[in-house]
Amino acid sequence: MKGLLKVIAGLAALVVVVIVAGGAILGAFFDPNEYKPEIEQAALDNAGIELKINGDIGWSVFPWLGLEVNKIDAKFPDKQDLAKLNQAQISVRLPALLSGNVEMQSVVVDGLELNLVQEKDGSNNWAVVEAAAPTDTQKDATTAAAPAEESTKSTSAPIAINIDSIQISNGNIIYQDKAADMVAKLTEFNMSSGQVVTNAFFPAELSFNASQTVKGEEQIKAAAKLAAEFYLDLKQQQYKLKGLTSELNLSGKPLGGKSLALKTAADIEADLLKQQLSLNNLKLSIANLNAEGALAVNNFAEPAISGKLNVAAFDLNKLLSAVGQAEVKTNDPNVLKAISLSTELEGPANTITVKALTVKLDDTTFNGSAAFNLANSNITLNLQGDKINADRYMPPAAQGKKAAGSSNTATTSTAKKGQSGPYSKDPILPIETLRGLELDTTLGLKSLHVSNMDISNVALQVSAHGGLIKATKLDADLYKGSVRNNVTVDVRKNTPVITSKKTITGIQVGDLLKDMANADQLTGKFNSTSNLTLRGNSVHDFVNSVTGTAKVNMKDGELKGLDMAQTVCQGLNNVSALGGEAEQVDRSTPFTSMGASTRIKNGVVSNQDLKAALDAMTLSGKGTVNLPKQLLDYRLGFMVEKNLFNETCSFPNKLEGVEVPIDCKGGFNTEPTKLCKPDFSFITDALKQDVKKKVEEKKEKIKAKAEEKIKDKLGDKLKGLF
Repeated sequence: MKGLLKVIAGLAALVVVVIVAGGAILGAFFDPNEYKPEIEQAALDNAGIELKINGDIGWSVFPWLGLEVNKIDAKFPDKQDLAKLNQAQISVRLPALLSGNVEMQSVVVDGLELNLVQEKDGSNNWAVVEAAAPTDTQKDATTAAAPAEESTKSTSAPIAINIDSIQISNGNIIYQDKAADMVAKLTEFNMSSGQVVTNAFFPAELSFNASQTVKGEEQIKAAAKLAAEFYLDLKQQQYKLKGLTSELNLSGKPLGGKSLALKTAADIEADLLKQQLSLNNLKLSIANLNAEGALAVNNFAEPAISGKLNVAAFDLNKLLSAVGQAEVKTNDPNVLKAISLSTELEGPANTITVKALTVKLDDTTFNGSAAFNLANSNITLNLQGDKINADRYMPPAAQGKKAAGSSNTATTSTAKKGQSGPYSKDPILPIETLRGLELDTTLGLKSLHVSNMDISNVALQVSAHGGLIKATKLDADLYKGSVRNNVTVDVRKNTPVITSKKTITGIQVGDLLKDMANADQLTGKFNSTSNLTLRGNSVHDFVNSVTGTAKVNMKDGELKGLDMAQTVCQGLNNVSALGGEAEQVDRSTPFTSMGASTRIKNGVVSNQDLKAALDAMTLSGKGTVNLPKQLLDYRLGFMVEKNLFNETCSFPNKLEGVEVPIDCKGGFNTEPTKLCKPDFSFITDALKQDVKKKVEEKKEKIKAKAEEKIKDKLGDKLKGLF
């Protein structure tokens, strides 16, 4: 046995001596540079690529199996140059490789240049000729061999890696899209590492510059640096990055010529066998915005995500200024200075679920939750706020007026641009965007101050799926009343359909006008209902298709600063020259109710029951408003009724109970003084009625006297008879 072992040991030593000697002999007498033409031809025959070796080829066999190439060019036939390489070096320790491990000296790649060109016709210079599709027999053989390969992989020992260092320097990648006239560059790509080993941390860092130009104009530039300690466990398929830090400096057109630094830090761990990924000690910094948190992902096929995120309070205008954007101008310069966010991430698989979400906007707090479904892109959002003074966030008054003026000018100029009718036919709704929405949203606000109005219990509930958008709640409580809305937008078919149902109940108009417009001219309790349907996707379509019903009513109110009965009375006295002078009283008009109902069909509004019970008089009206043709045909009627509340004018008895008509006919652009005119025929009718009444009264008197005389005569005869 001992002799056998000695023989085996001797044979092994002999093999080693032969390999060393052979390597030395090959290195001394074999020059690979003599075979450059054969190598280049092999590359063309087997890979279809034109390879040009302009520099020397160096190699060694033992103890390091090494290769060095210099000055290489590569391209596909009849296409632009694809790649260049200044130098590449790699050497593997042969004894270690024979034992199943990888030990390398420094890996060097210098001056790699990739030139990727996409032509206007869609062709490119990096396309590889597709291999022939495998036959059914080959597929079966591959399928049968797959389990065996997997078994081999699972039972084979992992390779141990030991590389002195990796150096990649002066790398450049250029991508050119001629159709878009766009060029993207990644330049000065450099990477270096310490000793690369498995199952132990080793350092590495990289840096590069990037830029993009469109039509010859530079859009954005970036300079990036990244450093971390890396850990590789090939057997357990575990990978770690410890102390990862990165810095990205951006500049260019979107930033208004300014430079922006984006900094991140994190510890990253990935376990591929368990399908787990975690990011800990995550930090992000952009200008004055700082965020920190953690993230974990389980099951890569249907990921379940958990973690937390906190964004410290930041000043929005400072952030906007840092990224080259215009600041937001507000009525109150002290707002937008403290915006923050905190949340936890946790939810079922295939969703990004944000729970315990808190968003703070200055002194306003929103709490709620949100979720994004990775499978169908559905967004779920639930936010409830406490209070906000929206007036503080509105644009300053001067800016608002300027903007309004600009808007009016734009509207006027648009109307003059040769429209076929009075209403624009330009599309309003983004149909494709609405069809793609998958959304379920519930928003609420306990207290809202806007336009000097105080509103409470604001509620918004919207769902959007497959082109059907339902706002089942657009509600608010204000001024002892409420507003309830229900709106549906259906874009599932070619013609959009919008339906709206609105109910306003018990709003005290006087209090609302005082706060909103500092006006004290009208009081009363306002109620209204409407149910409308619109079809199409432009103002023209909406006006020509609107169909439905509407009803308004106001009770127990007063028109201040205007004594309507007195004004009408005095005017009629002067016109009819019937005498009488108006008594000077309080200039106000109380009313018990004012209301009207309308029916709308294809833009034609019809009202037949306008009725207002005013002080000492009633107002009625009926007629139509044709919105598509912009025509008005409406008749108003005033009727003075004695002792309705109290008499405010010595009105001629001849006109009591007579309707005073005013006809309004014409187009929307007709001057108001010409649009509505009183119909004075009522005076003649009133006089005729008065004469007729007097005649009737006279007839009655004559009849009464005749009857009395007849009675007297008959009475005398009857007395004589008895």
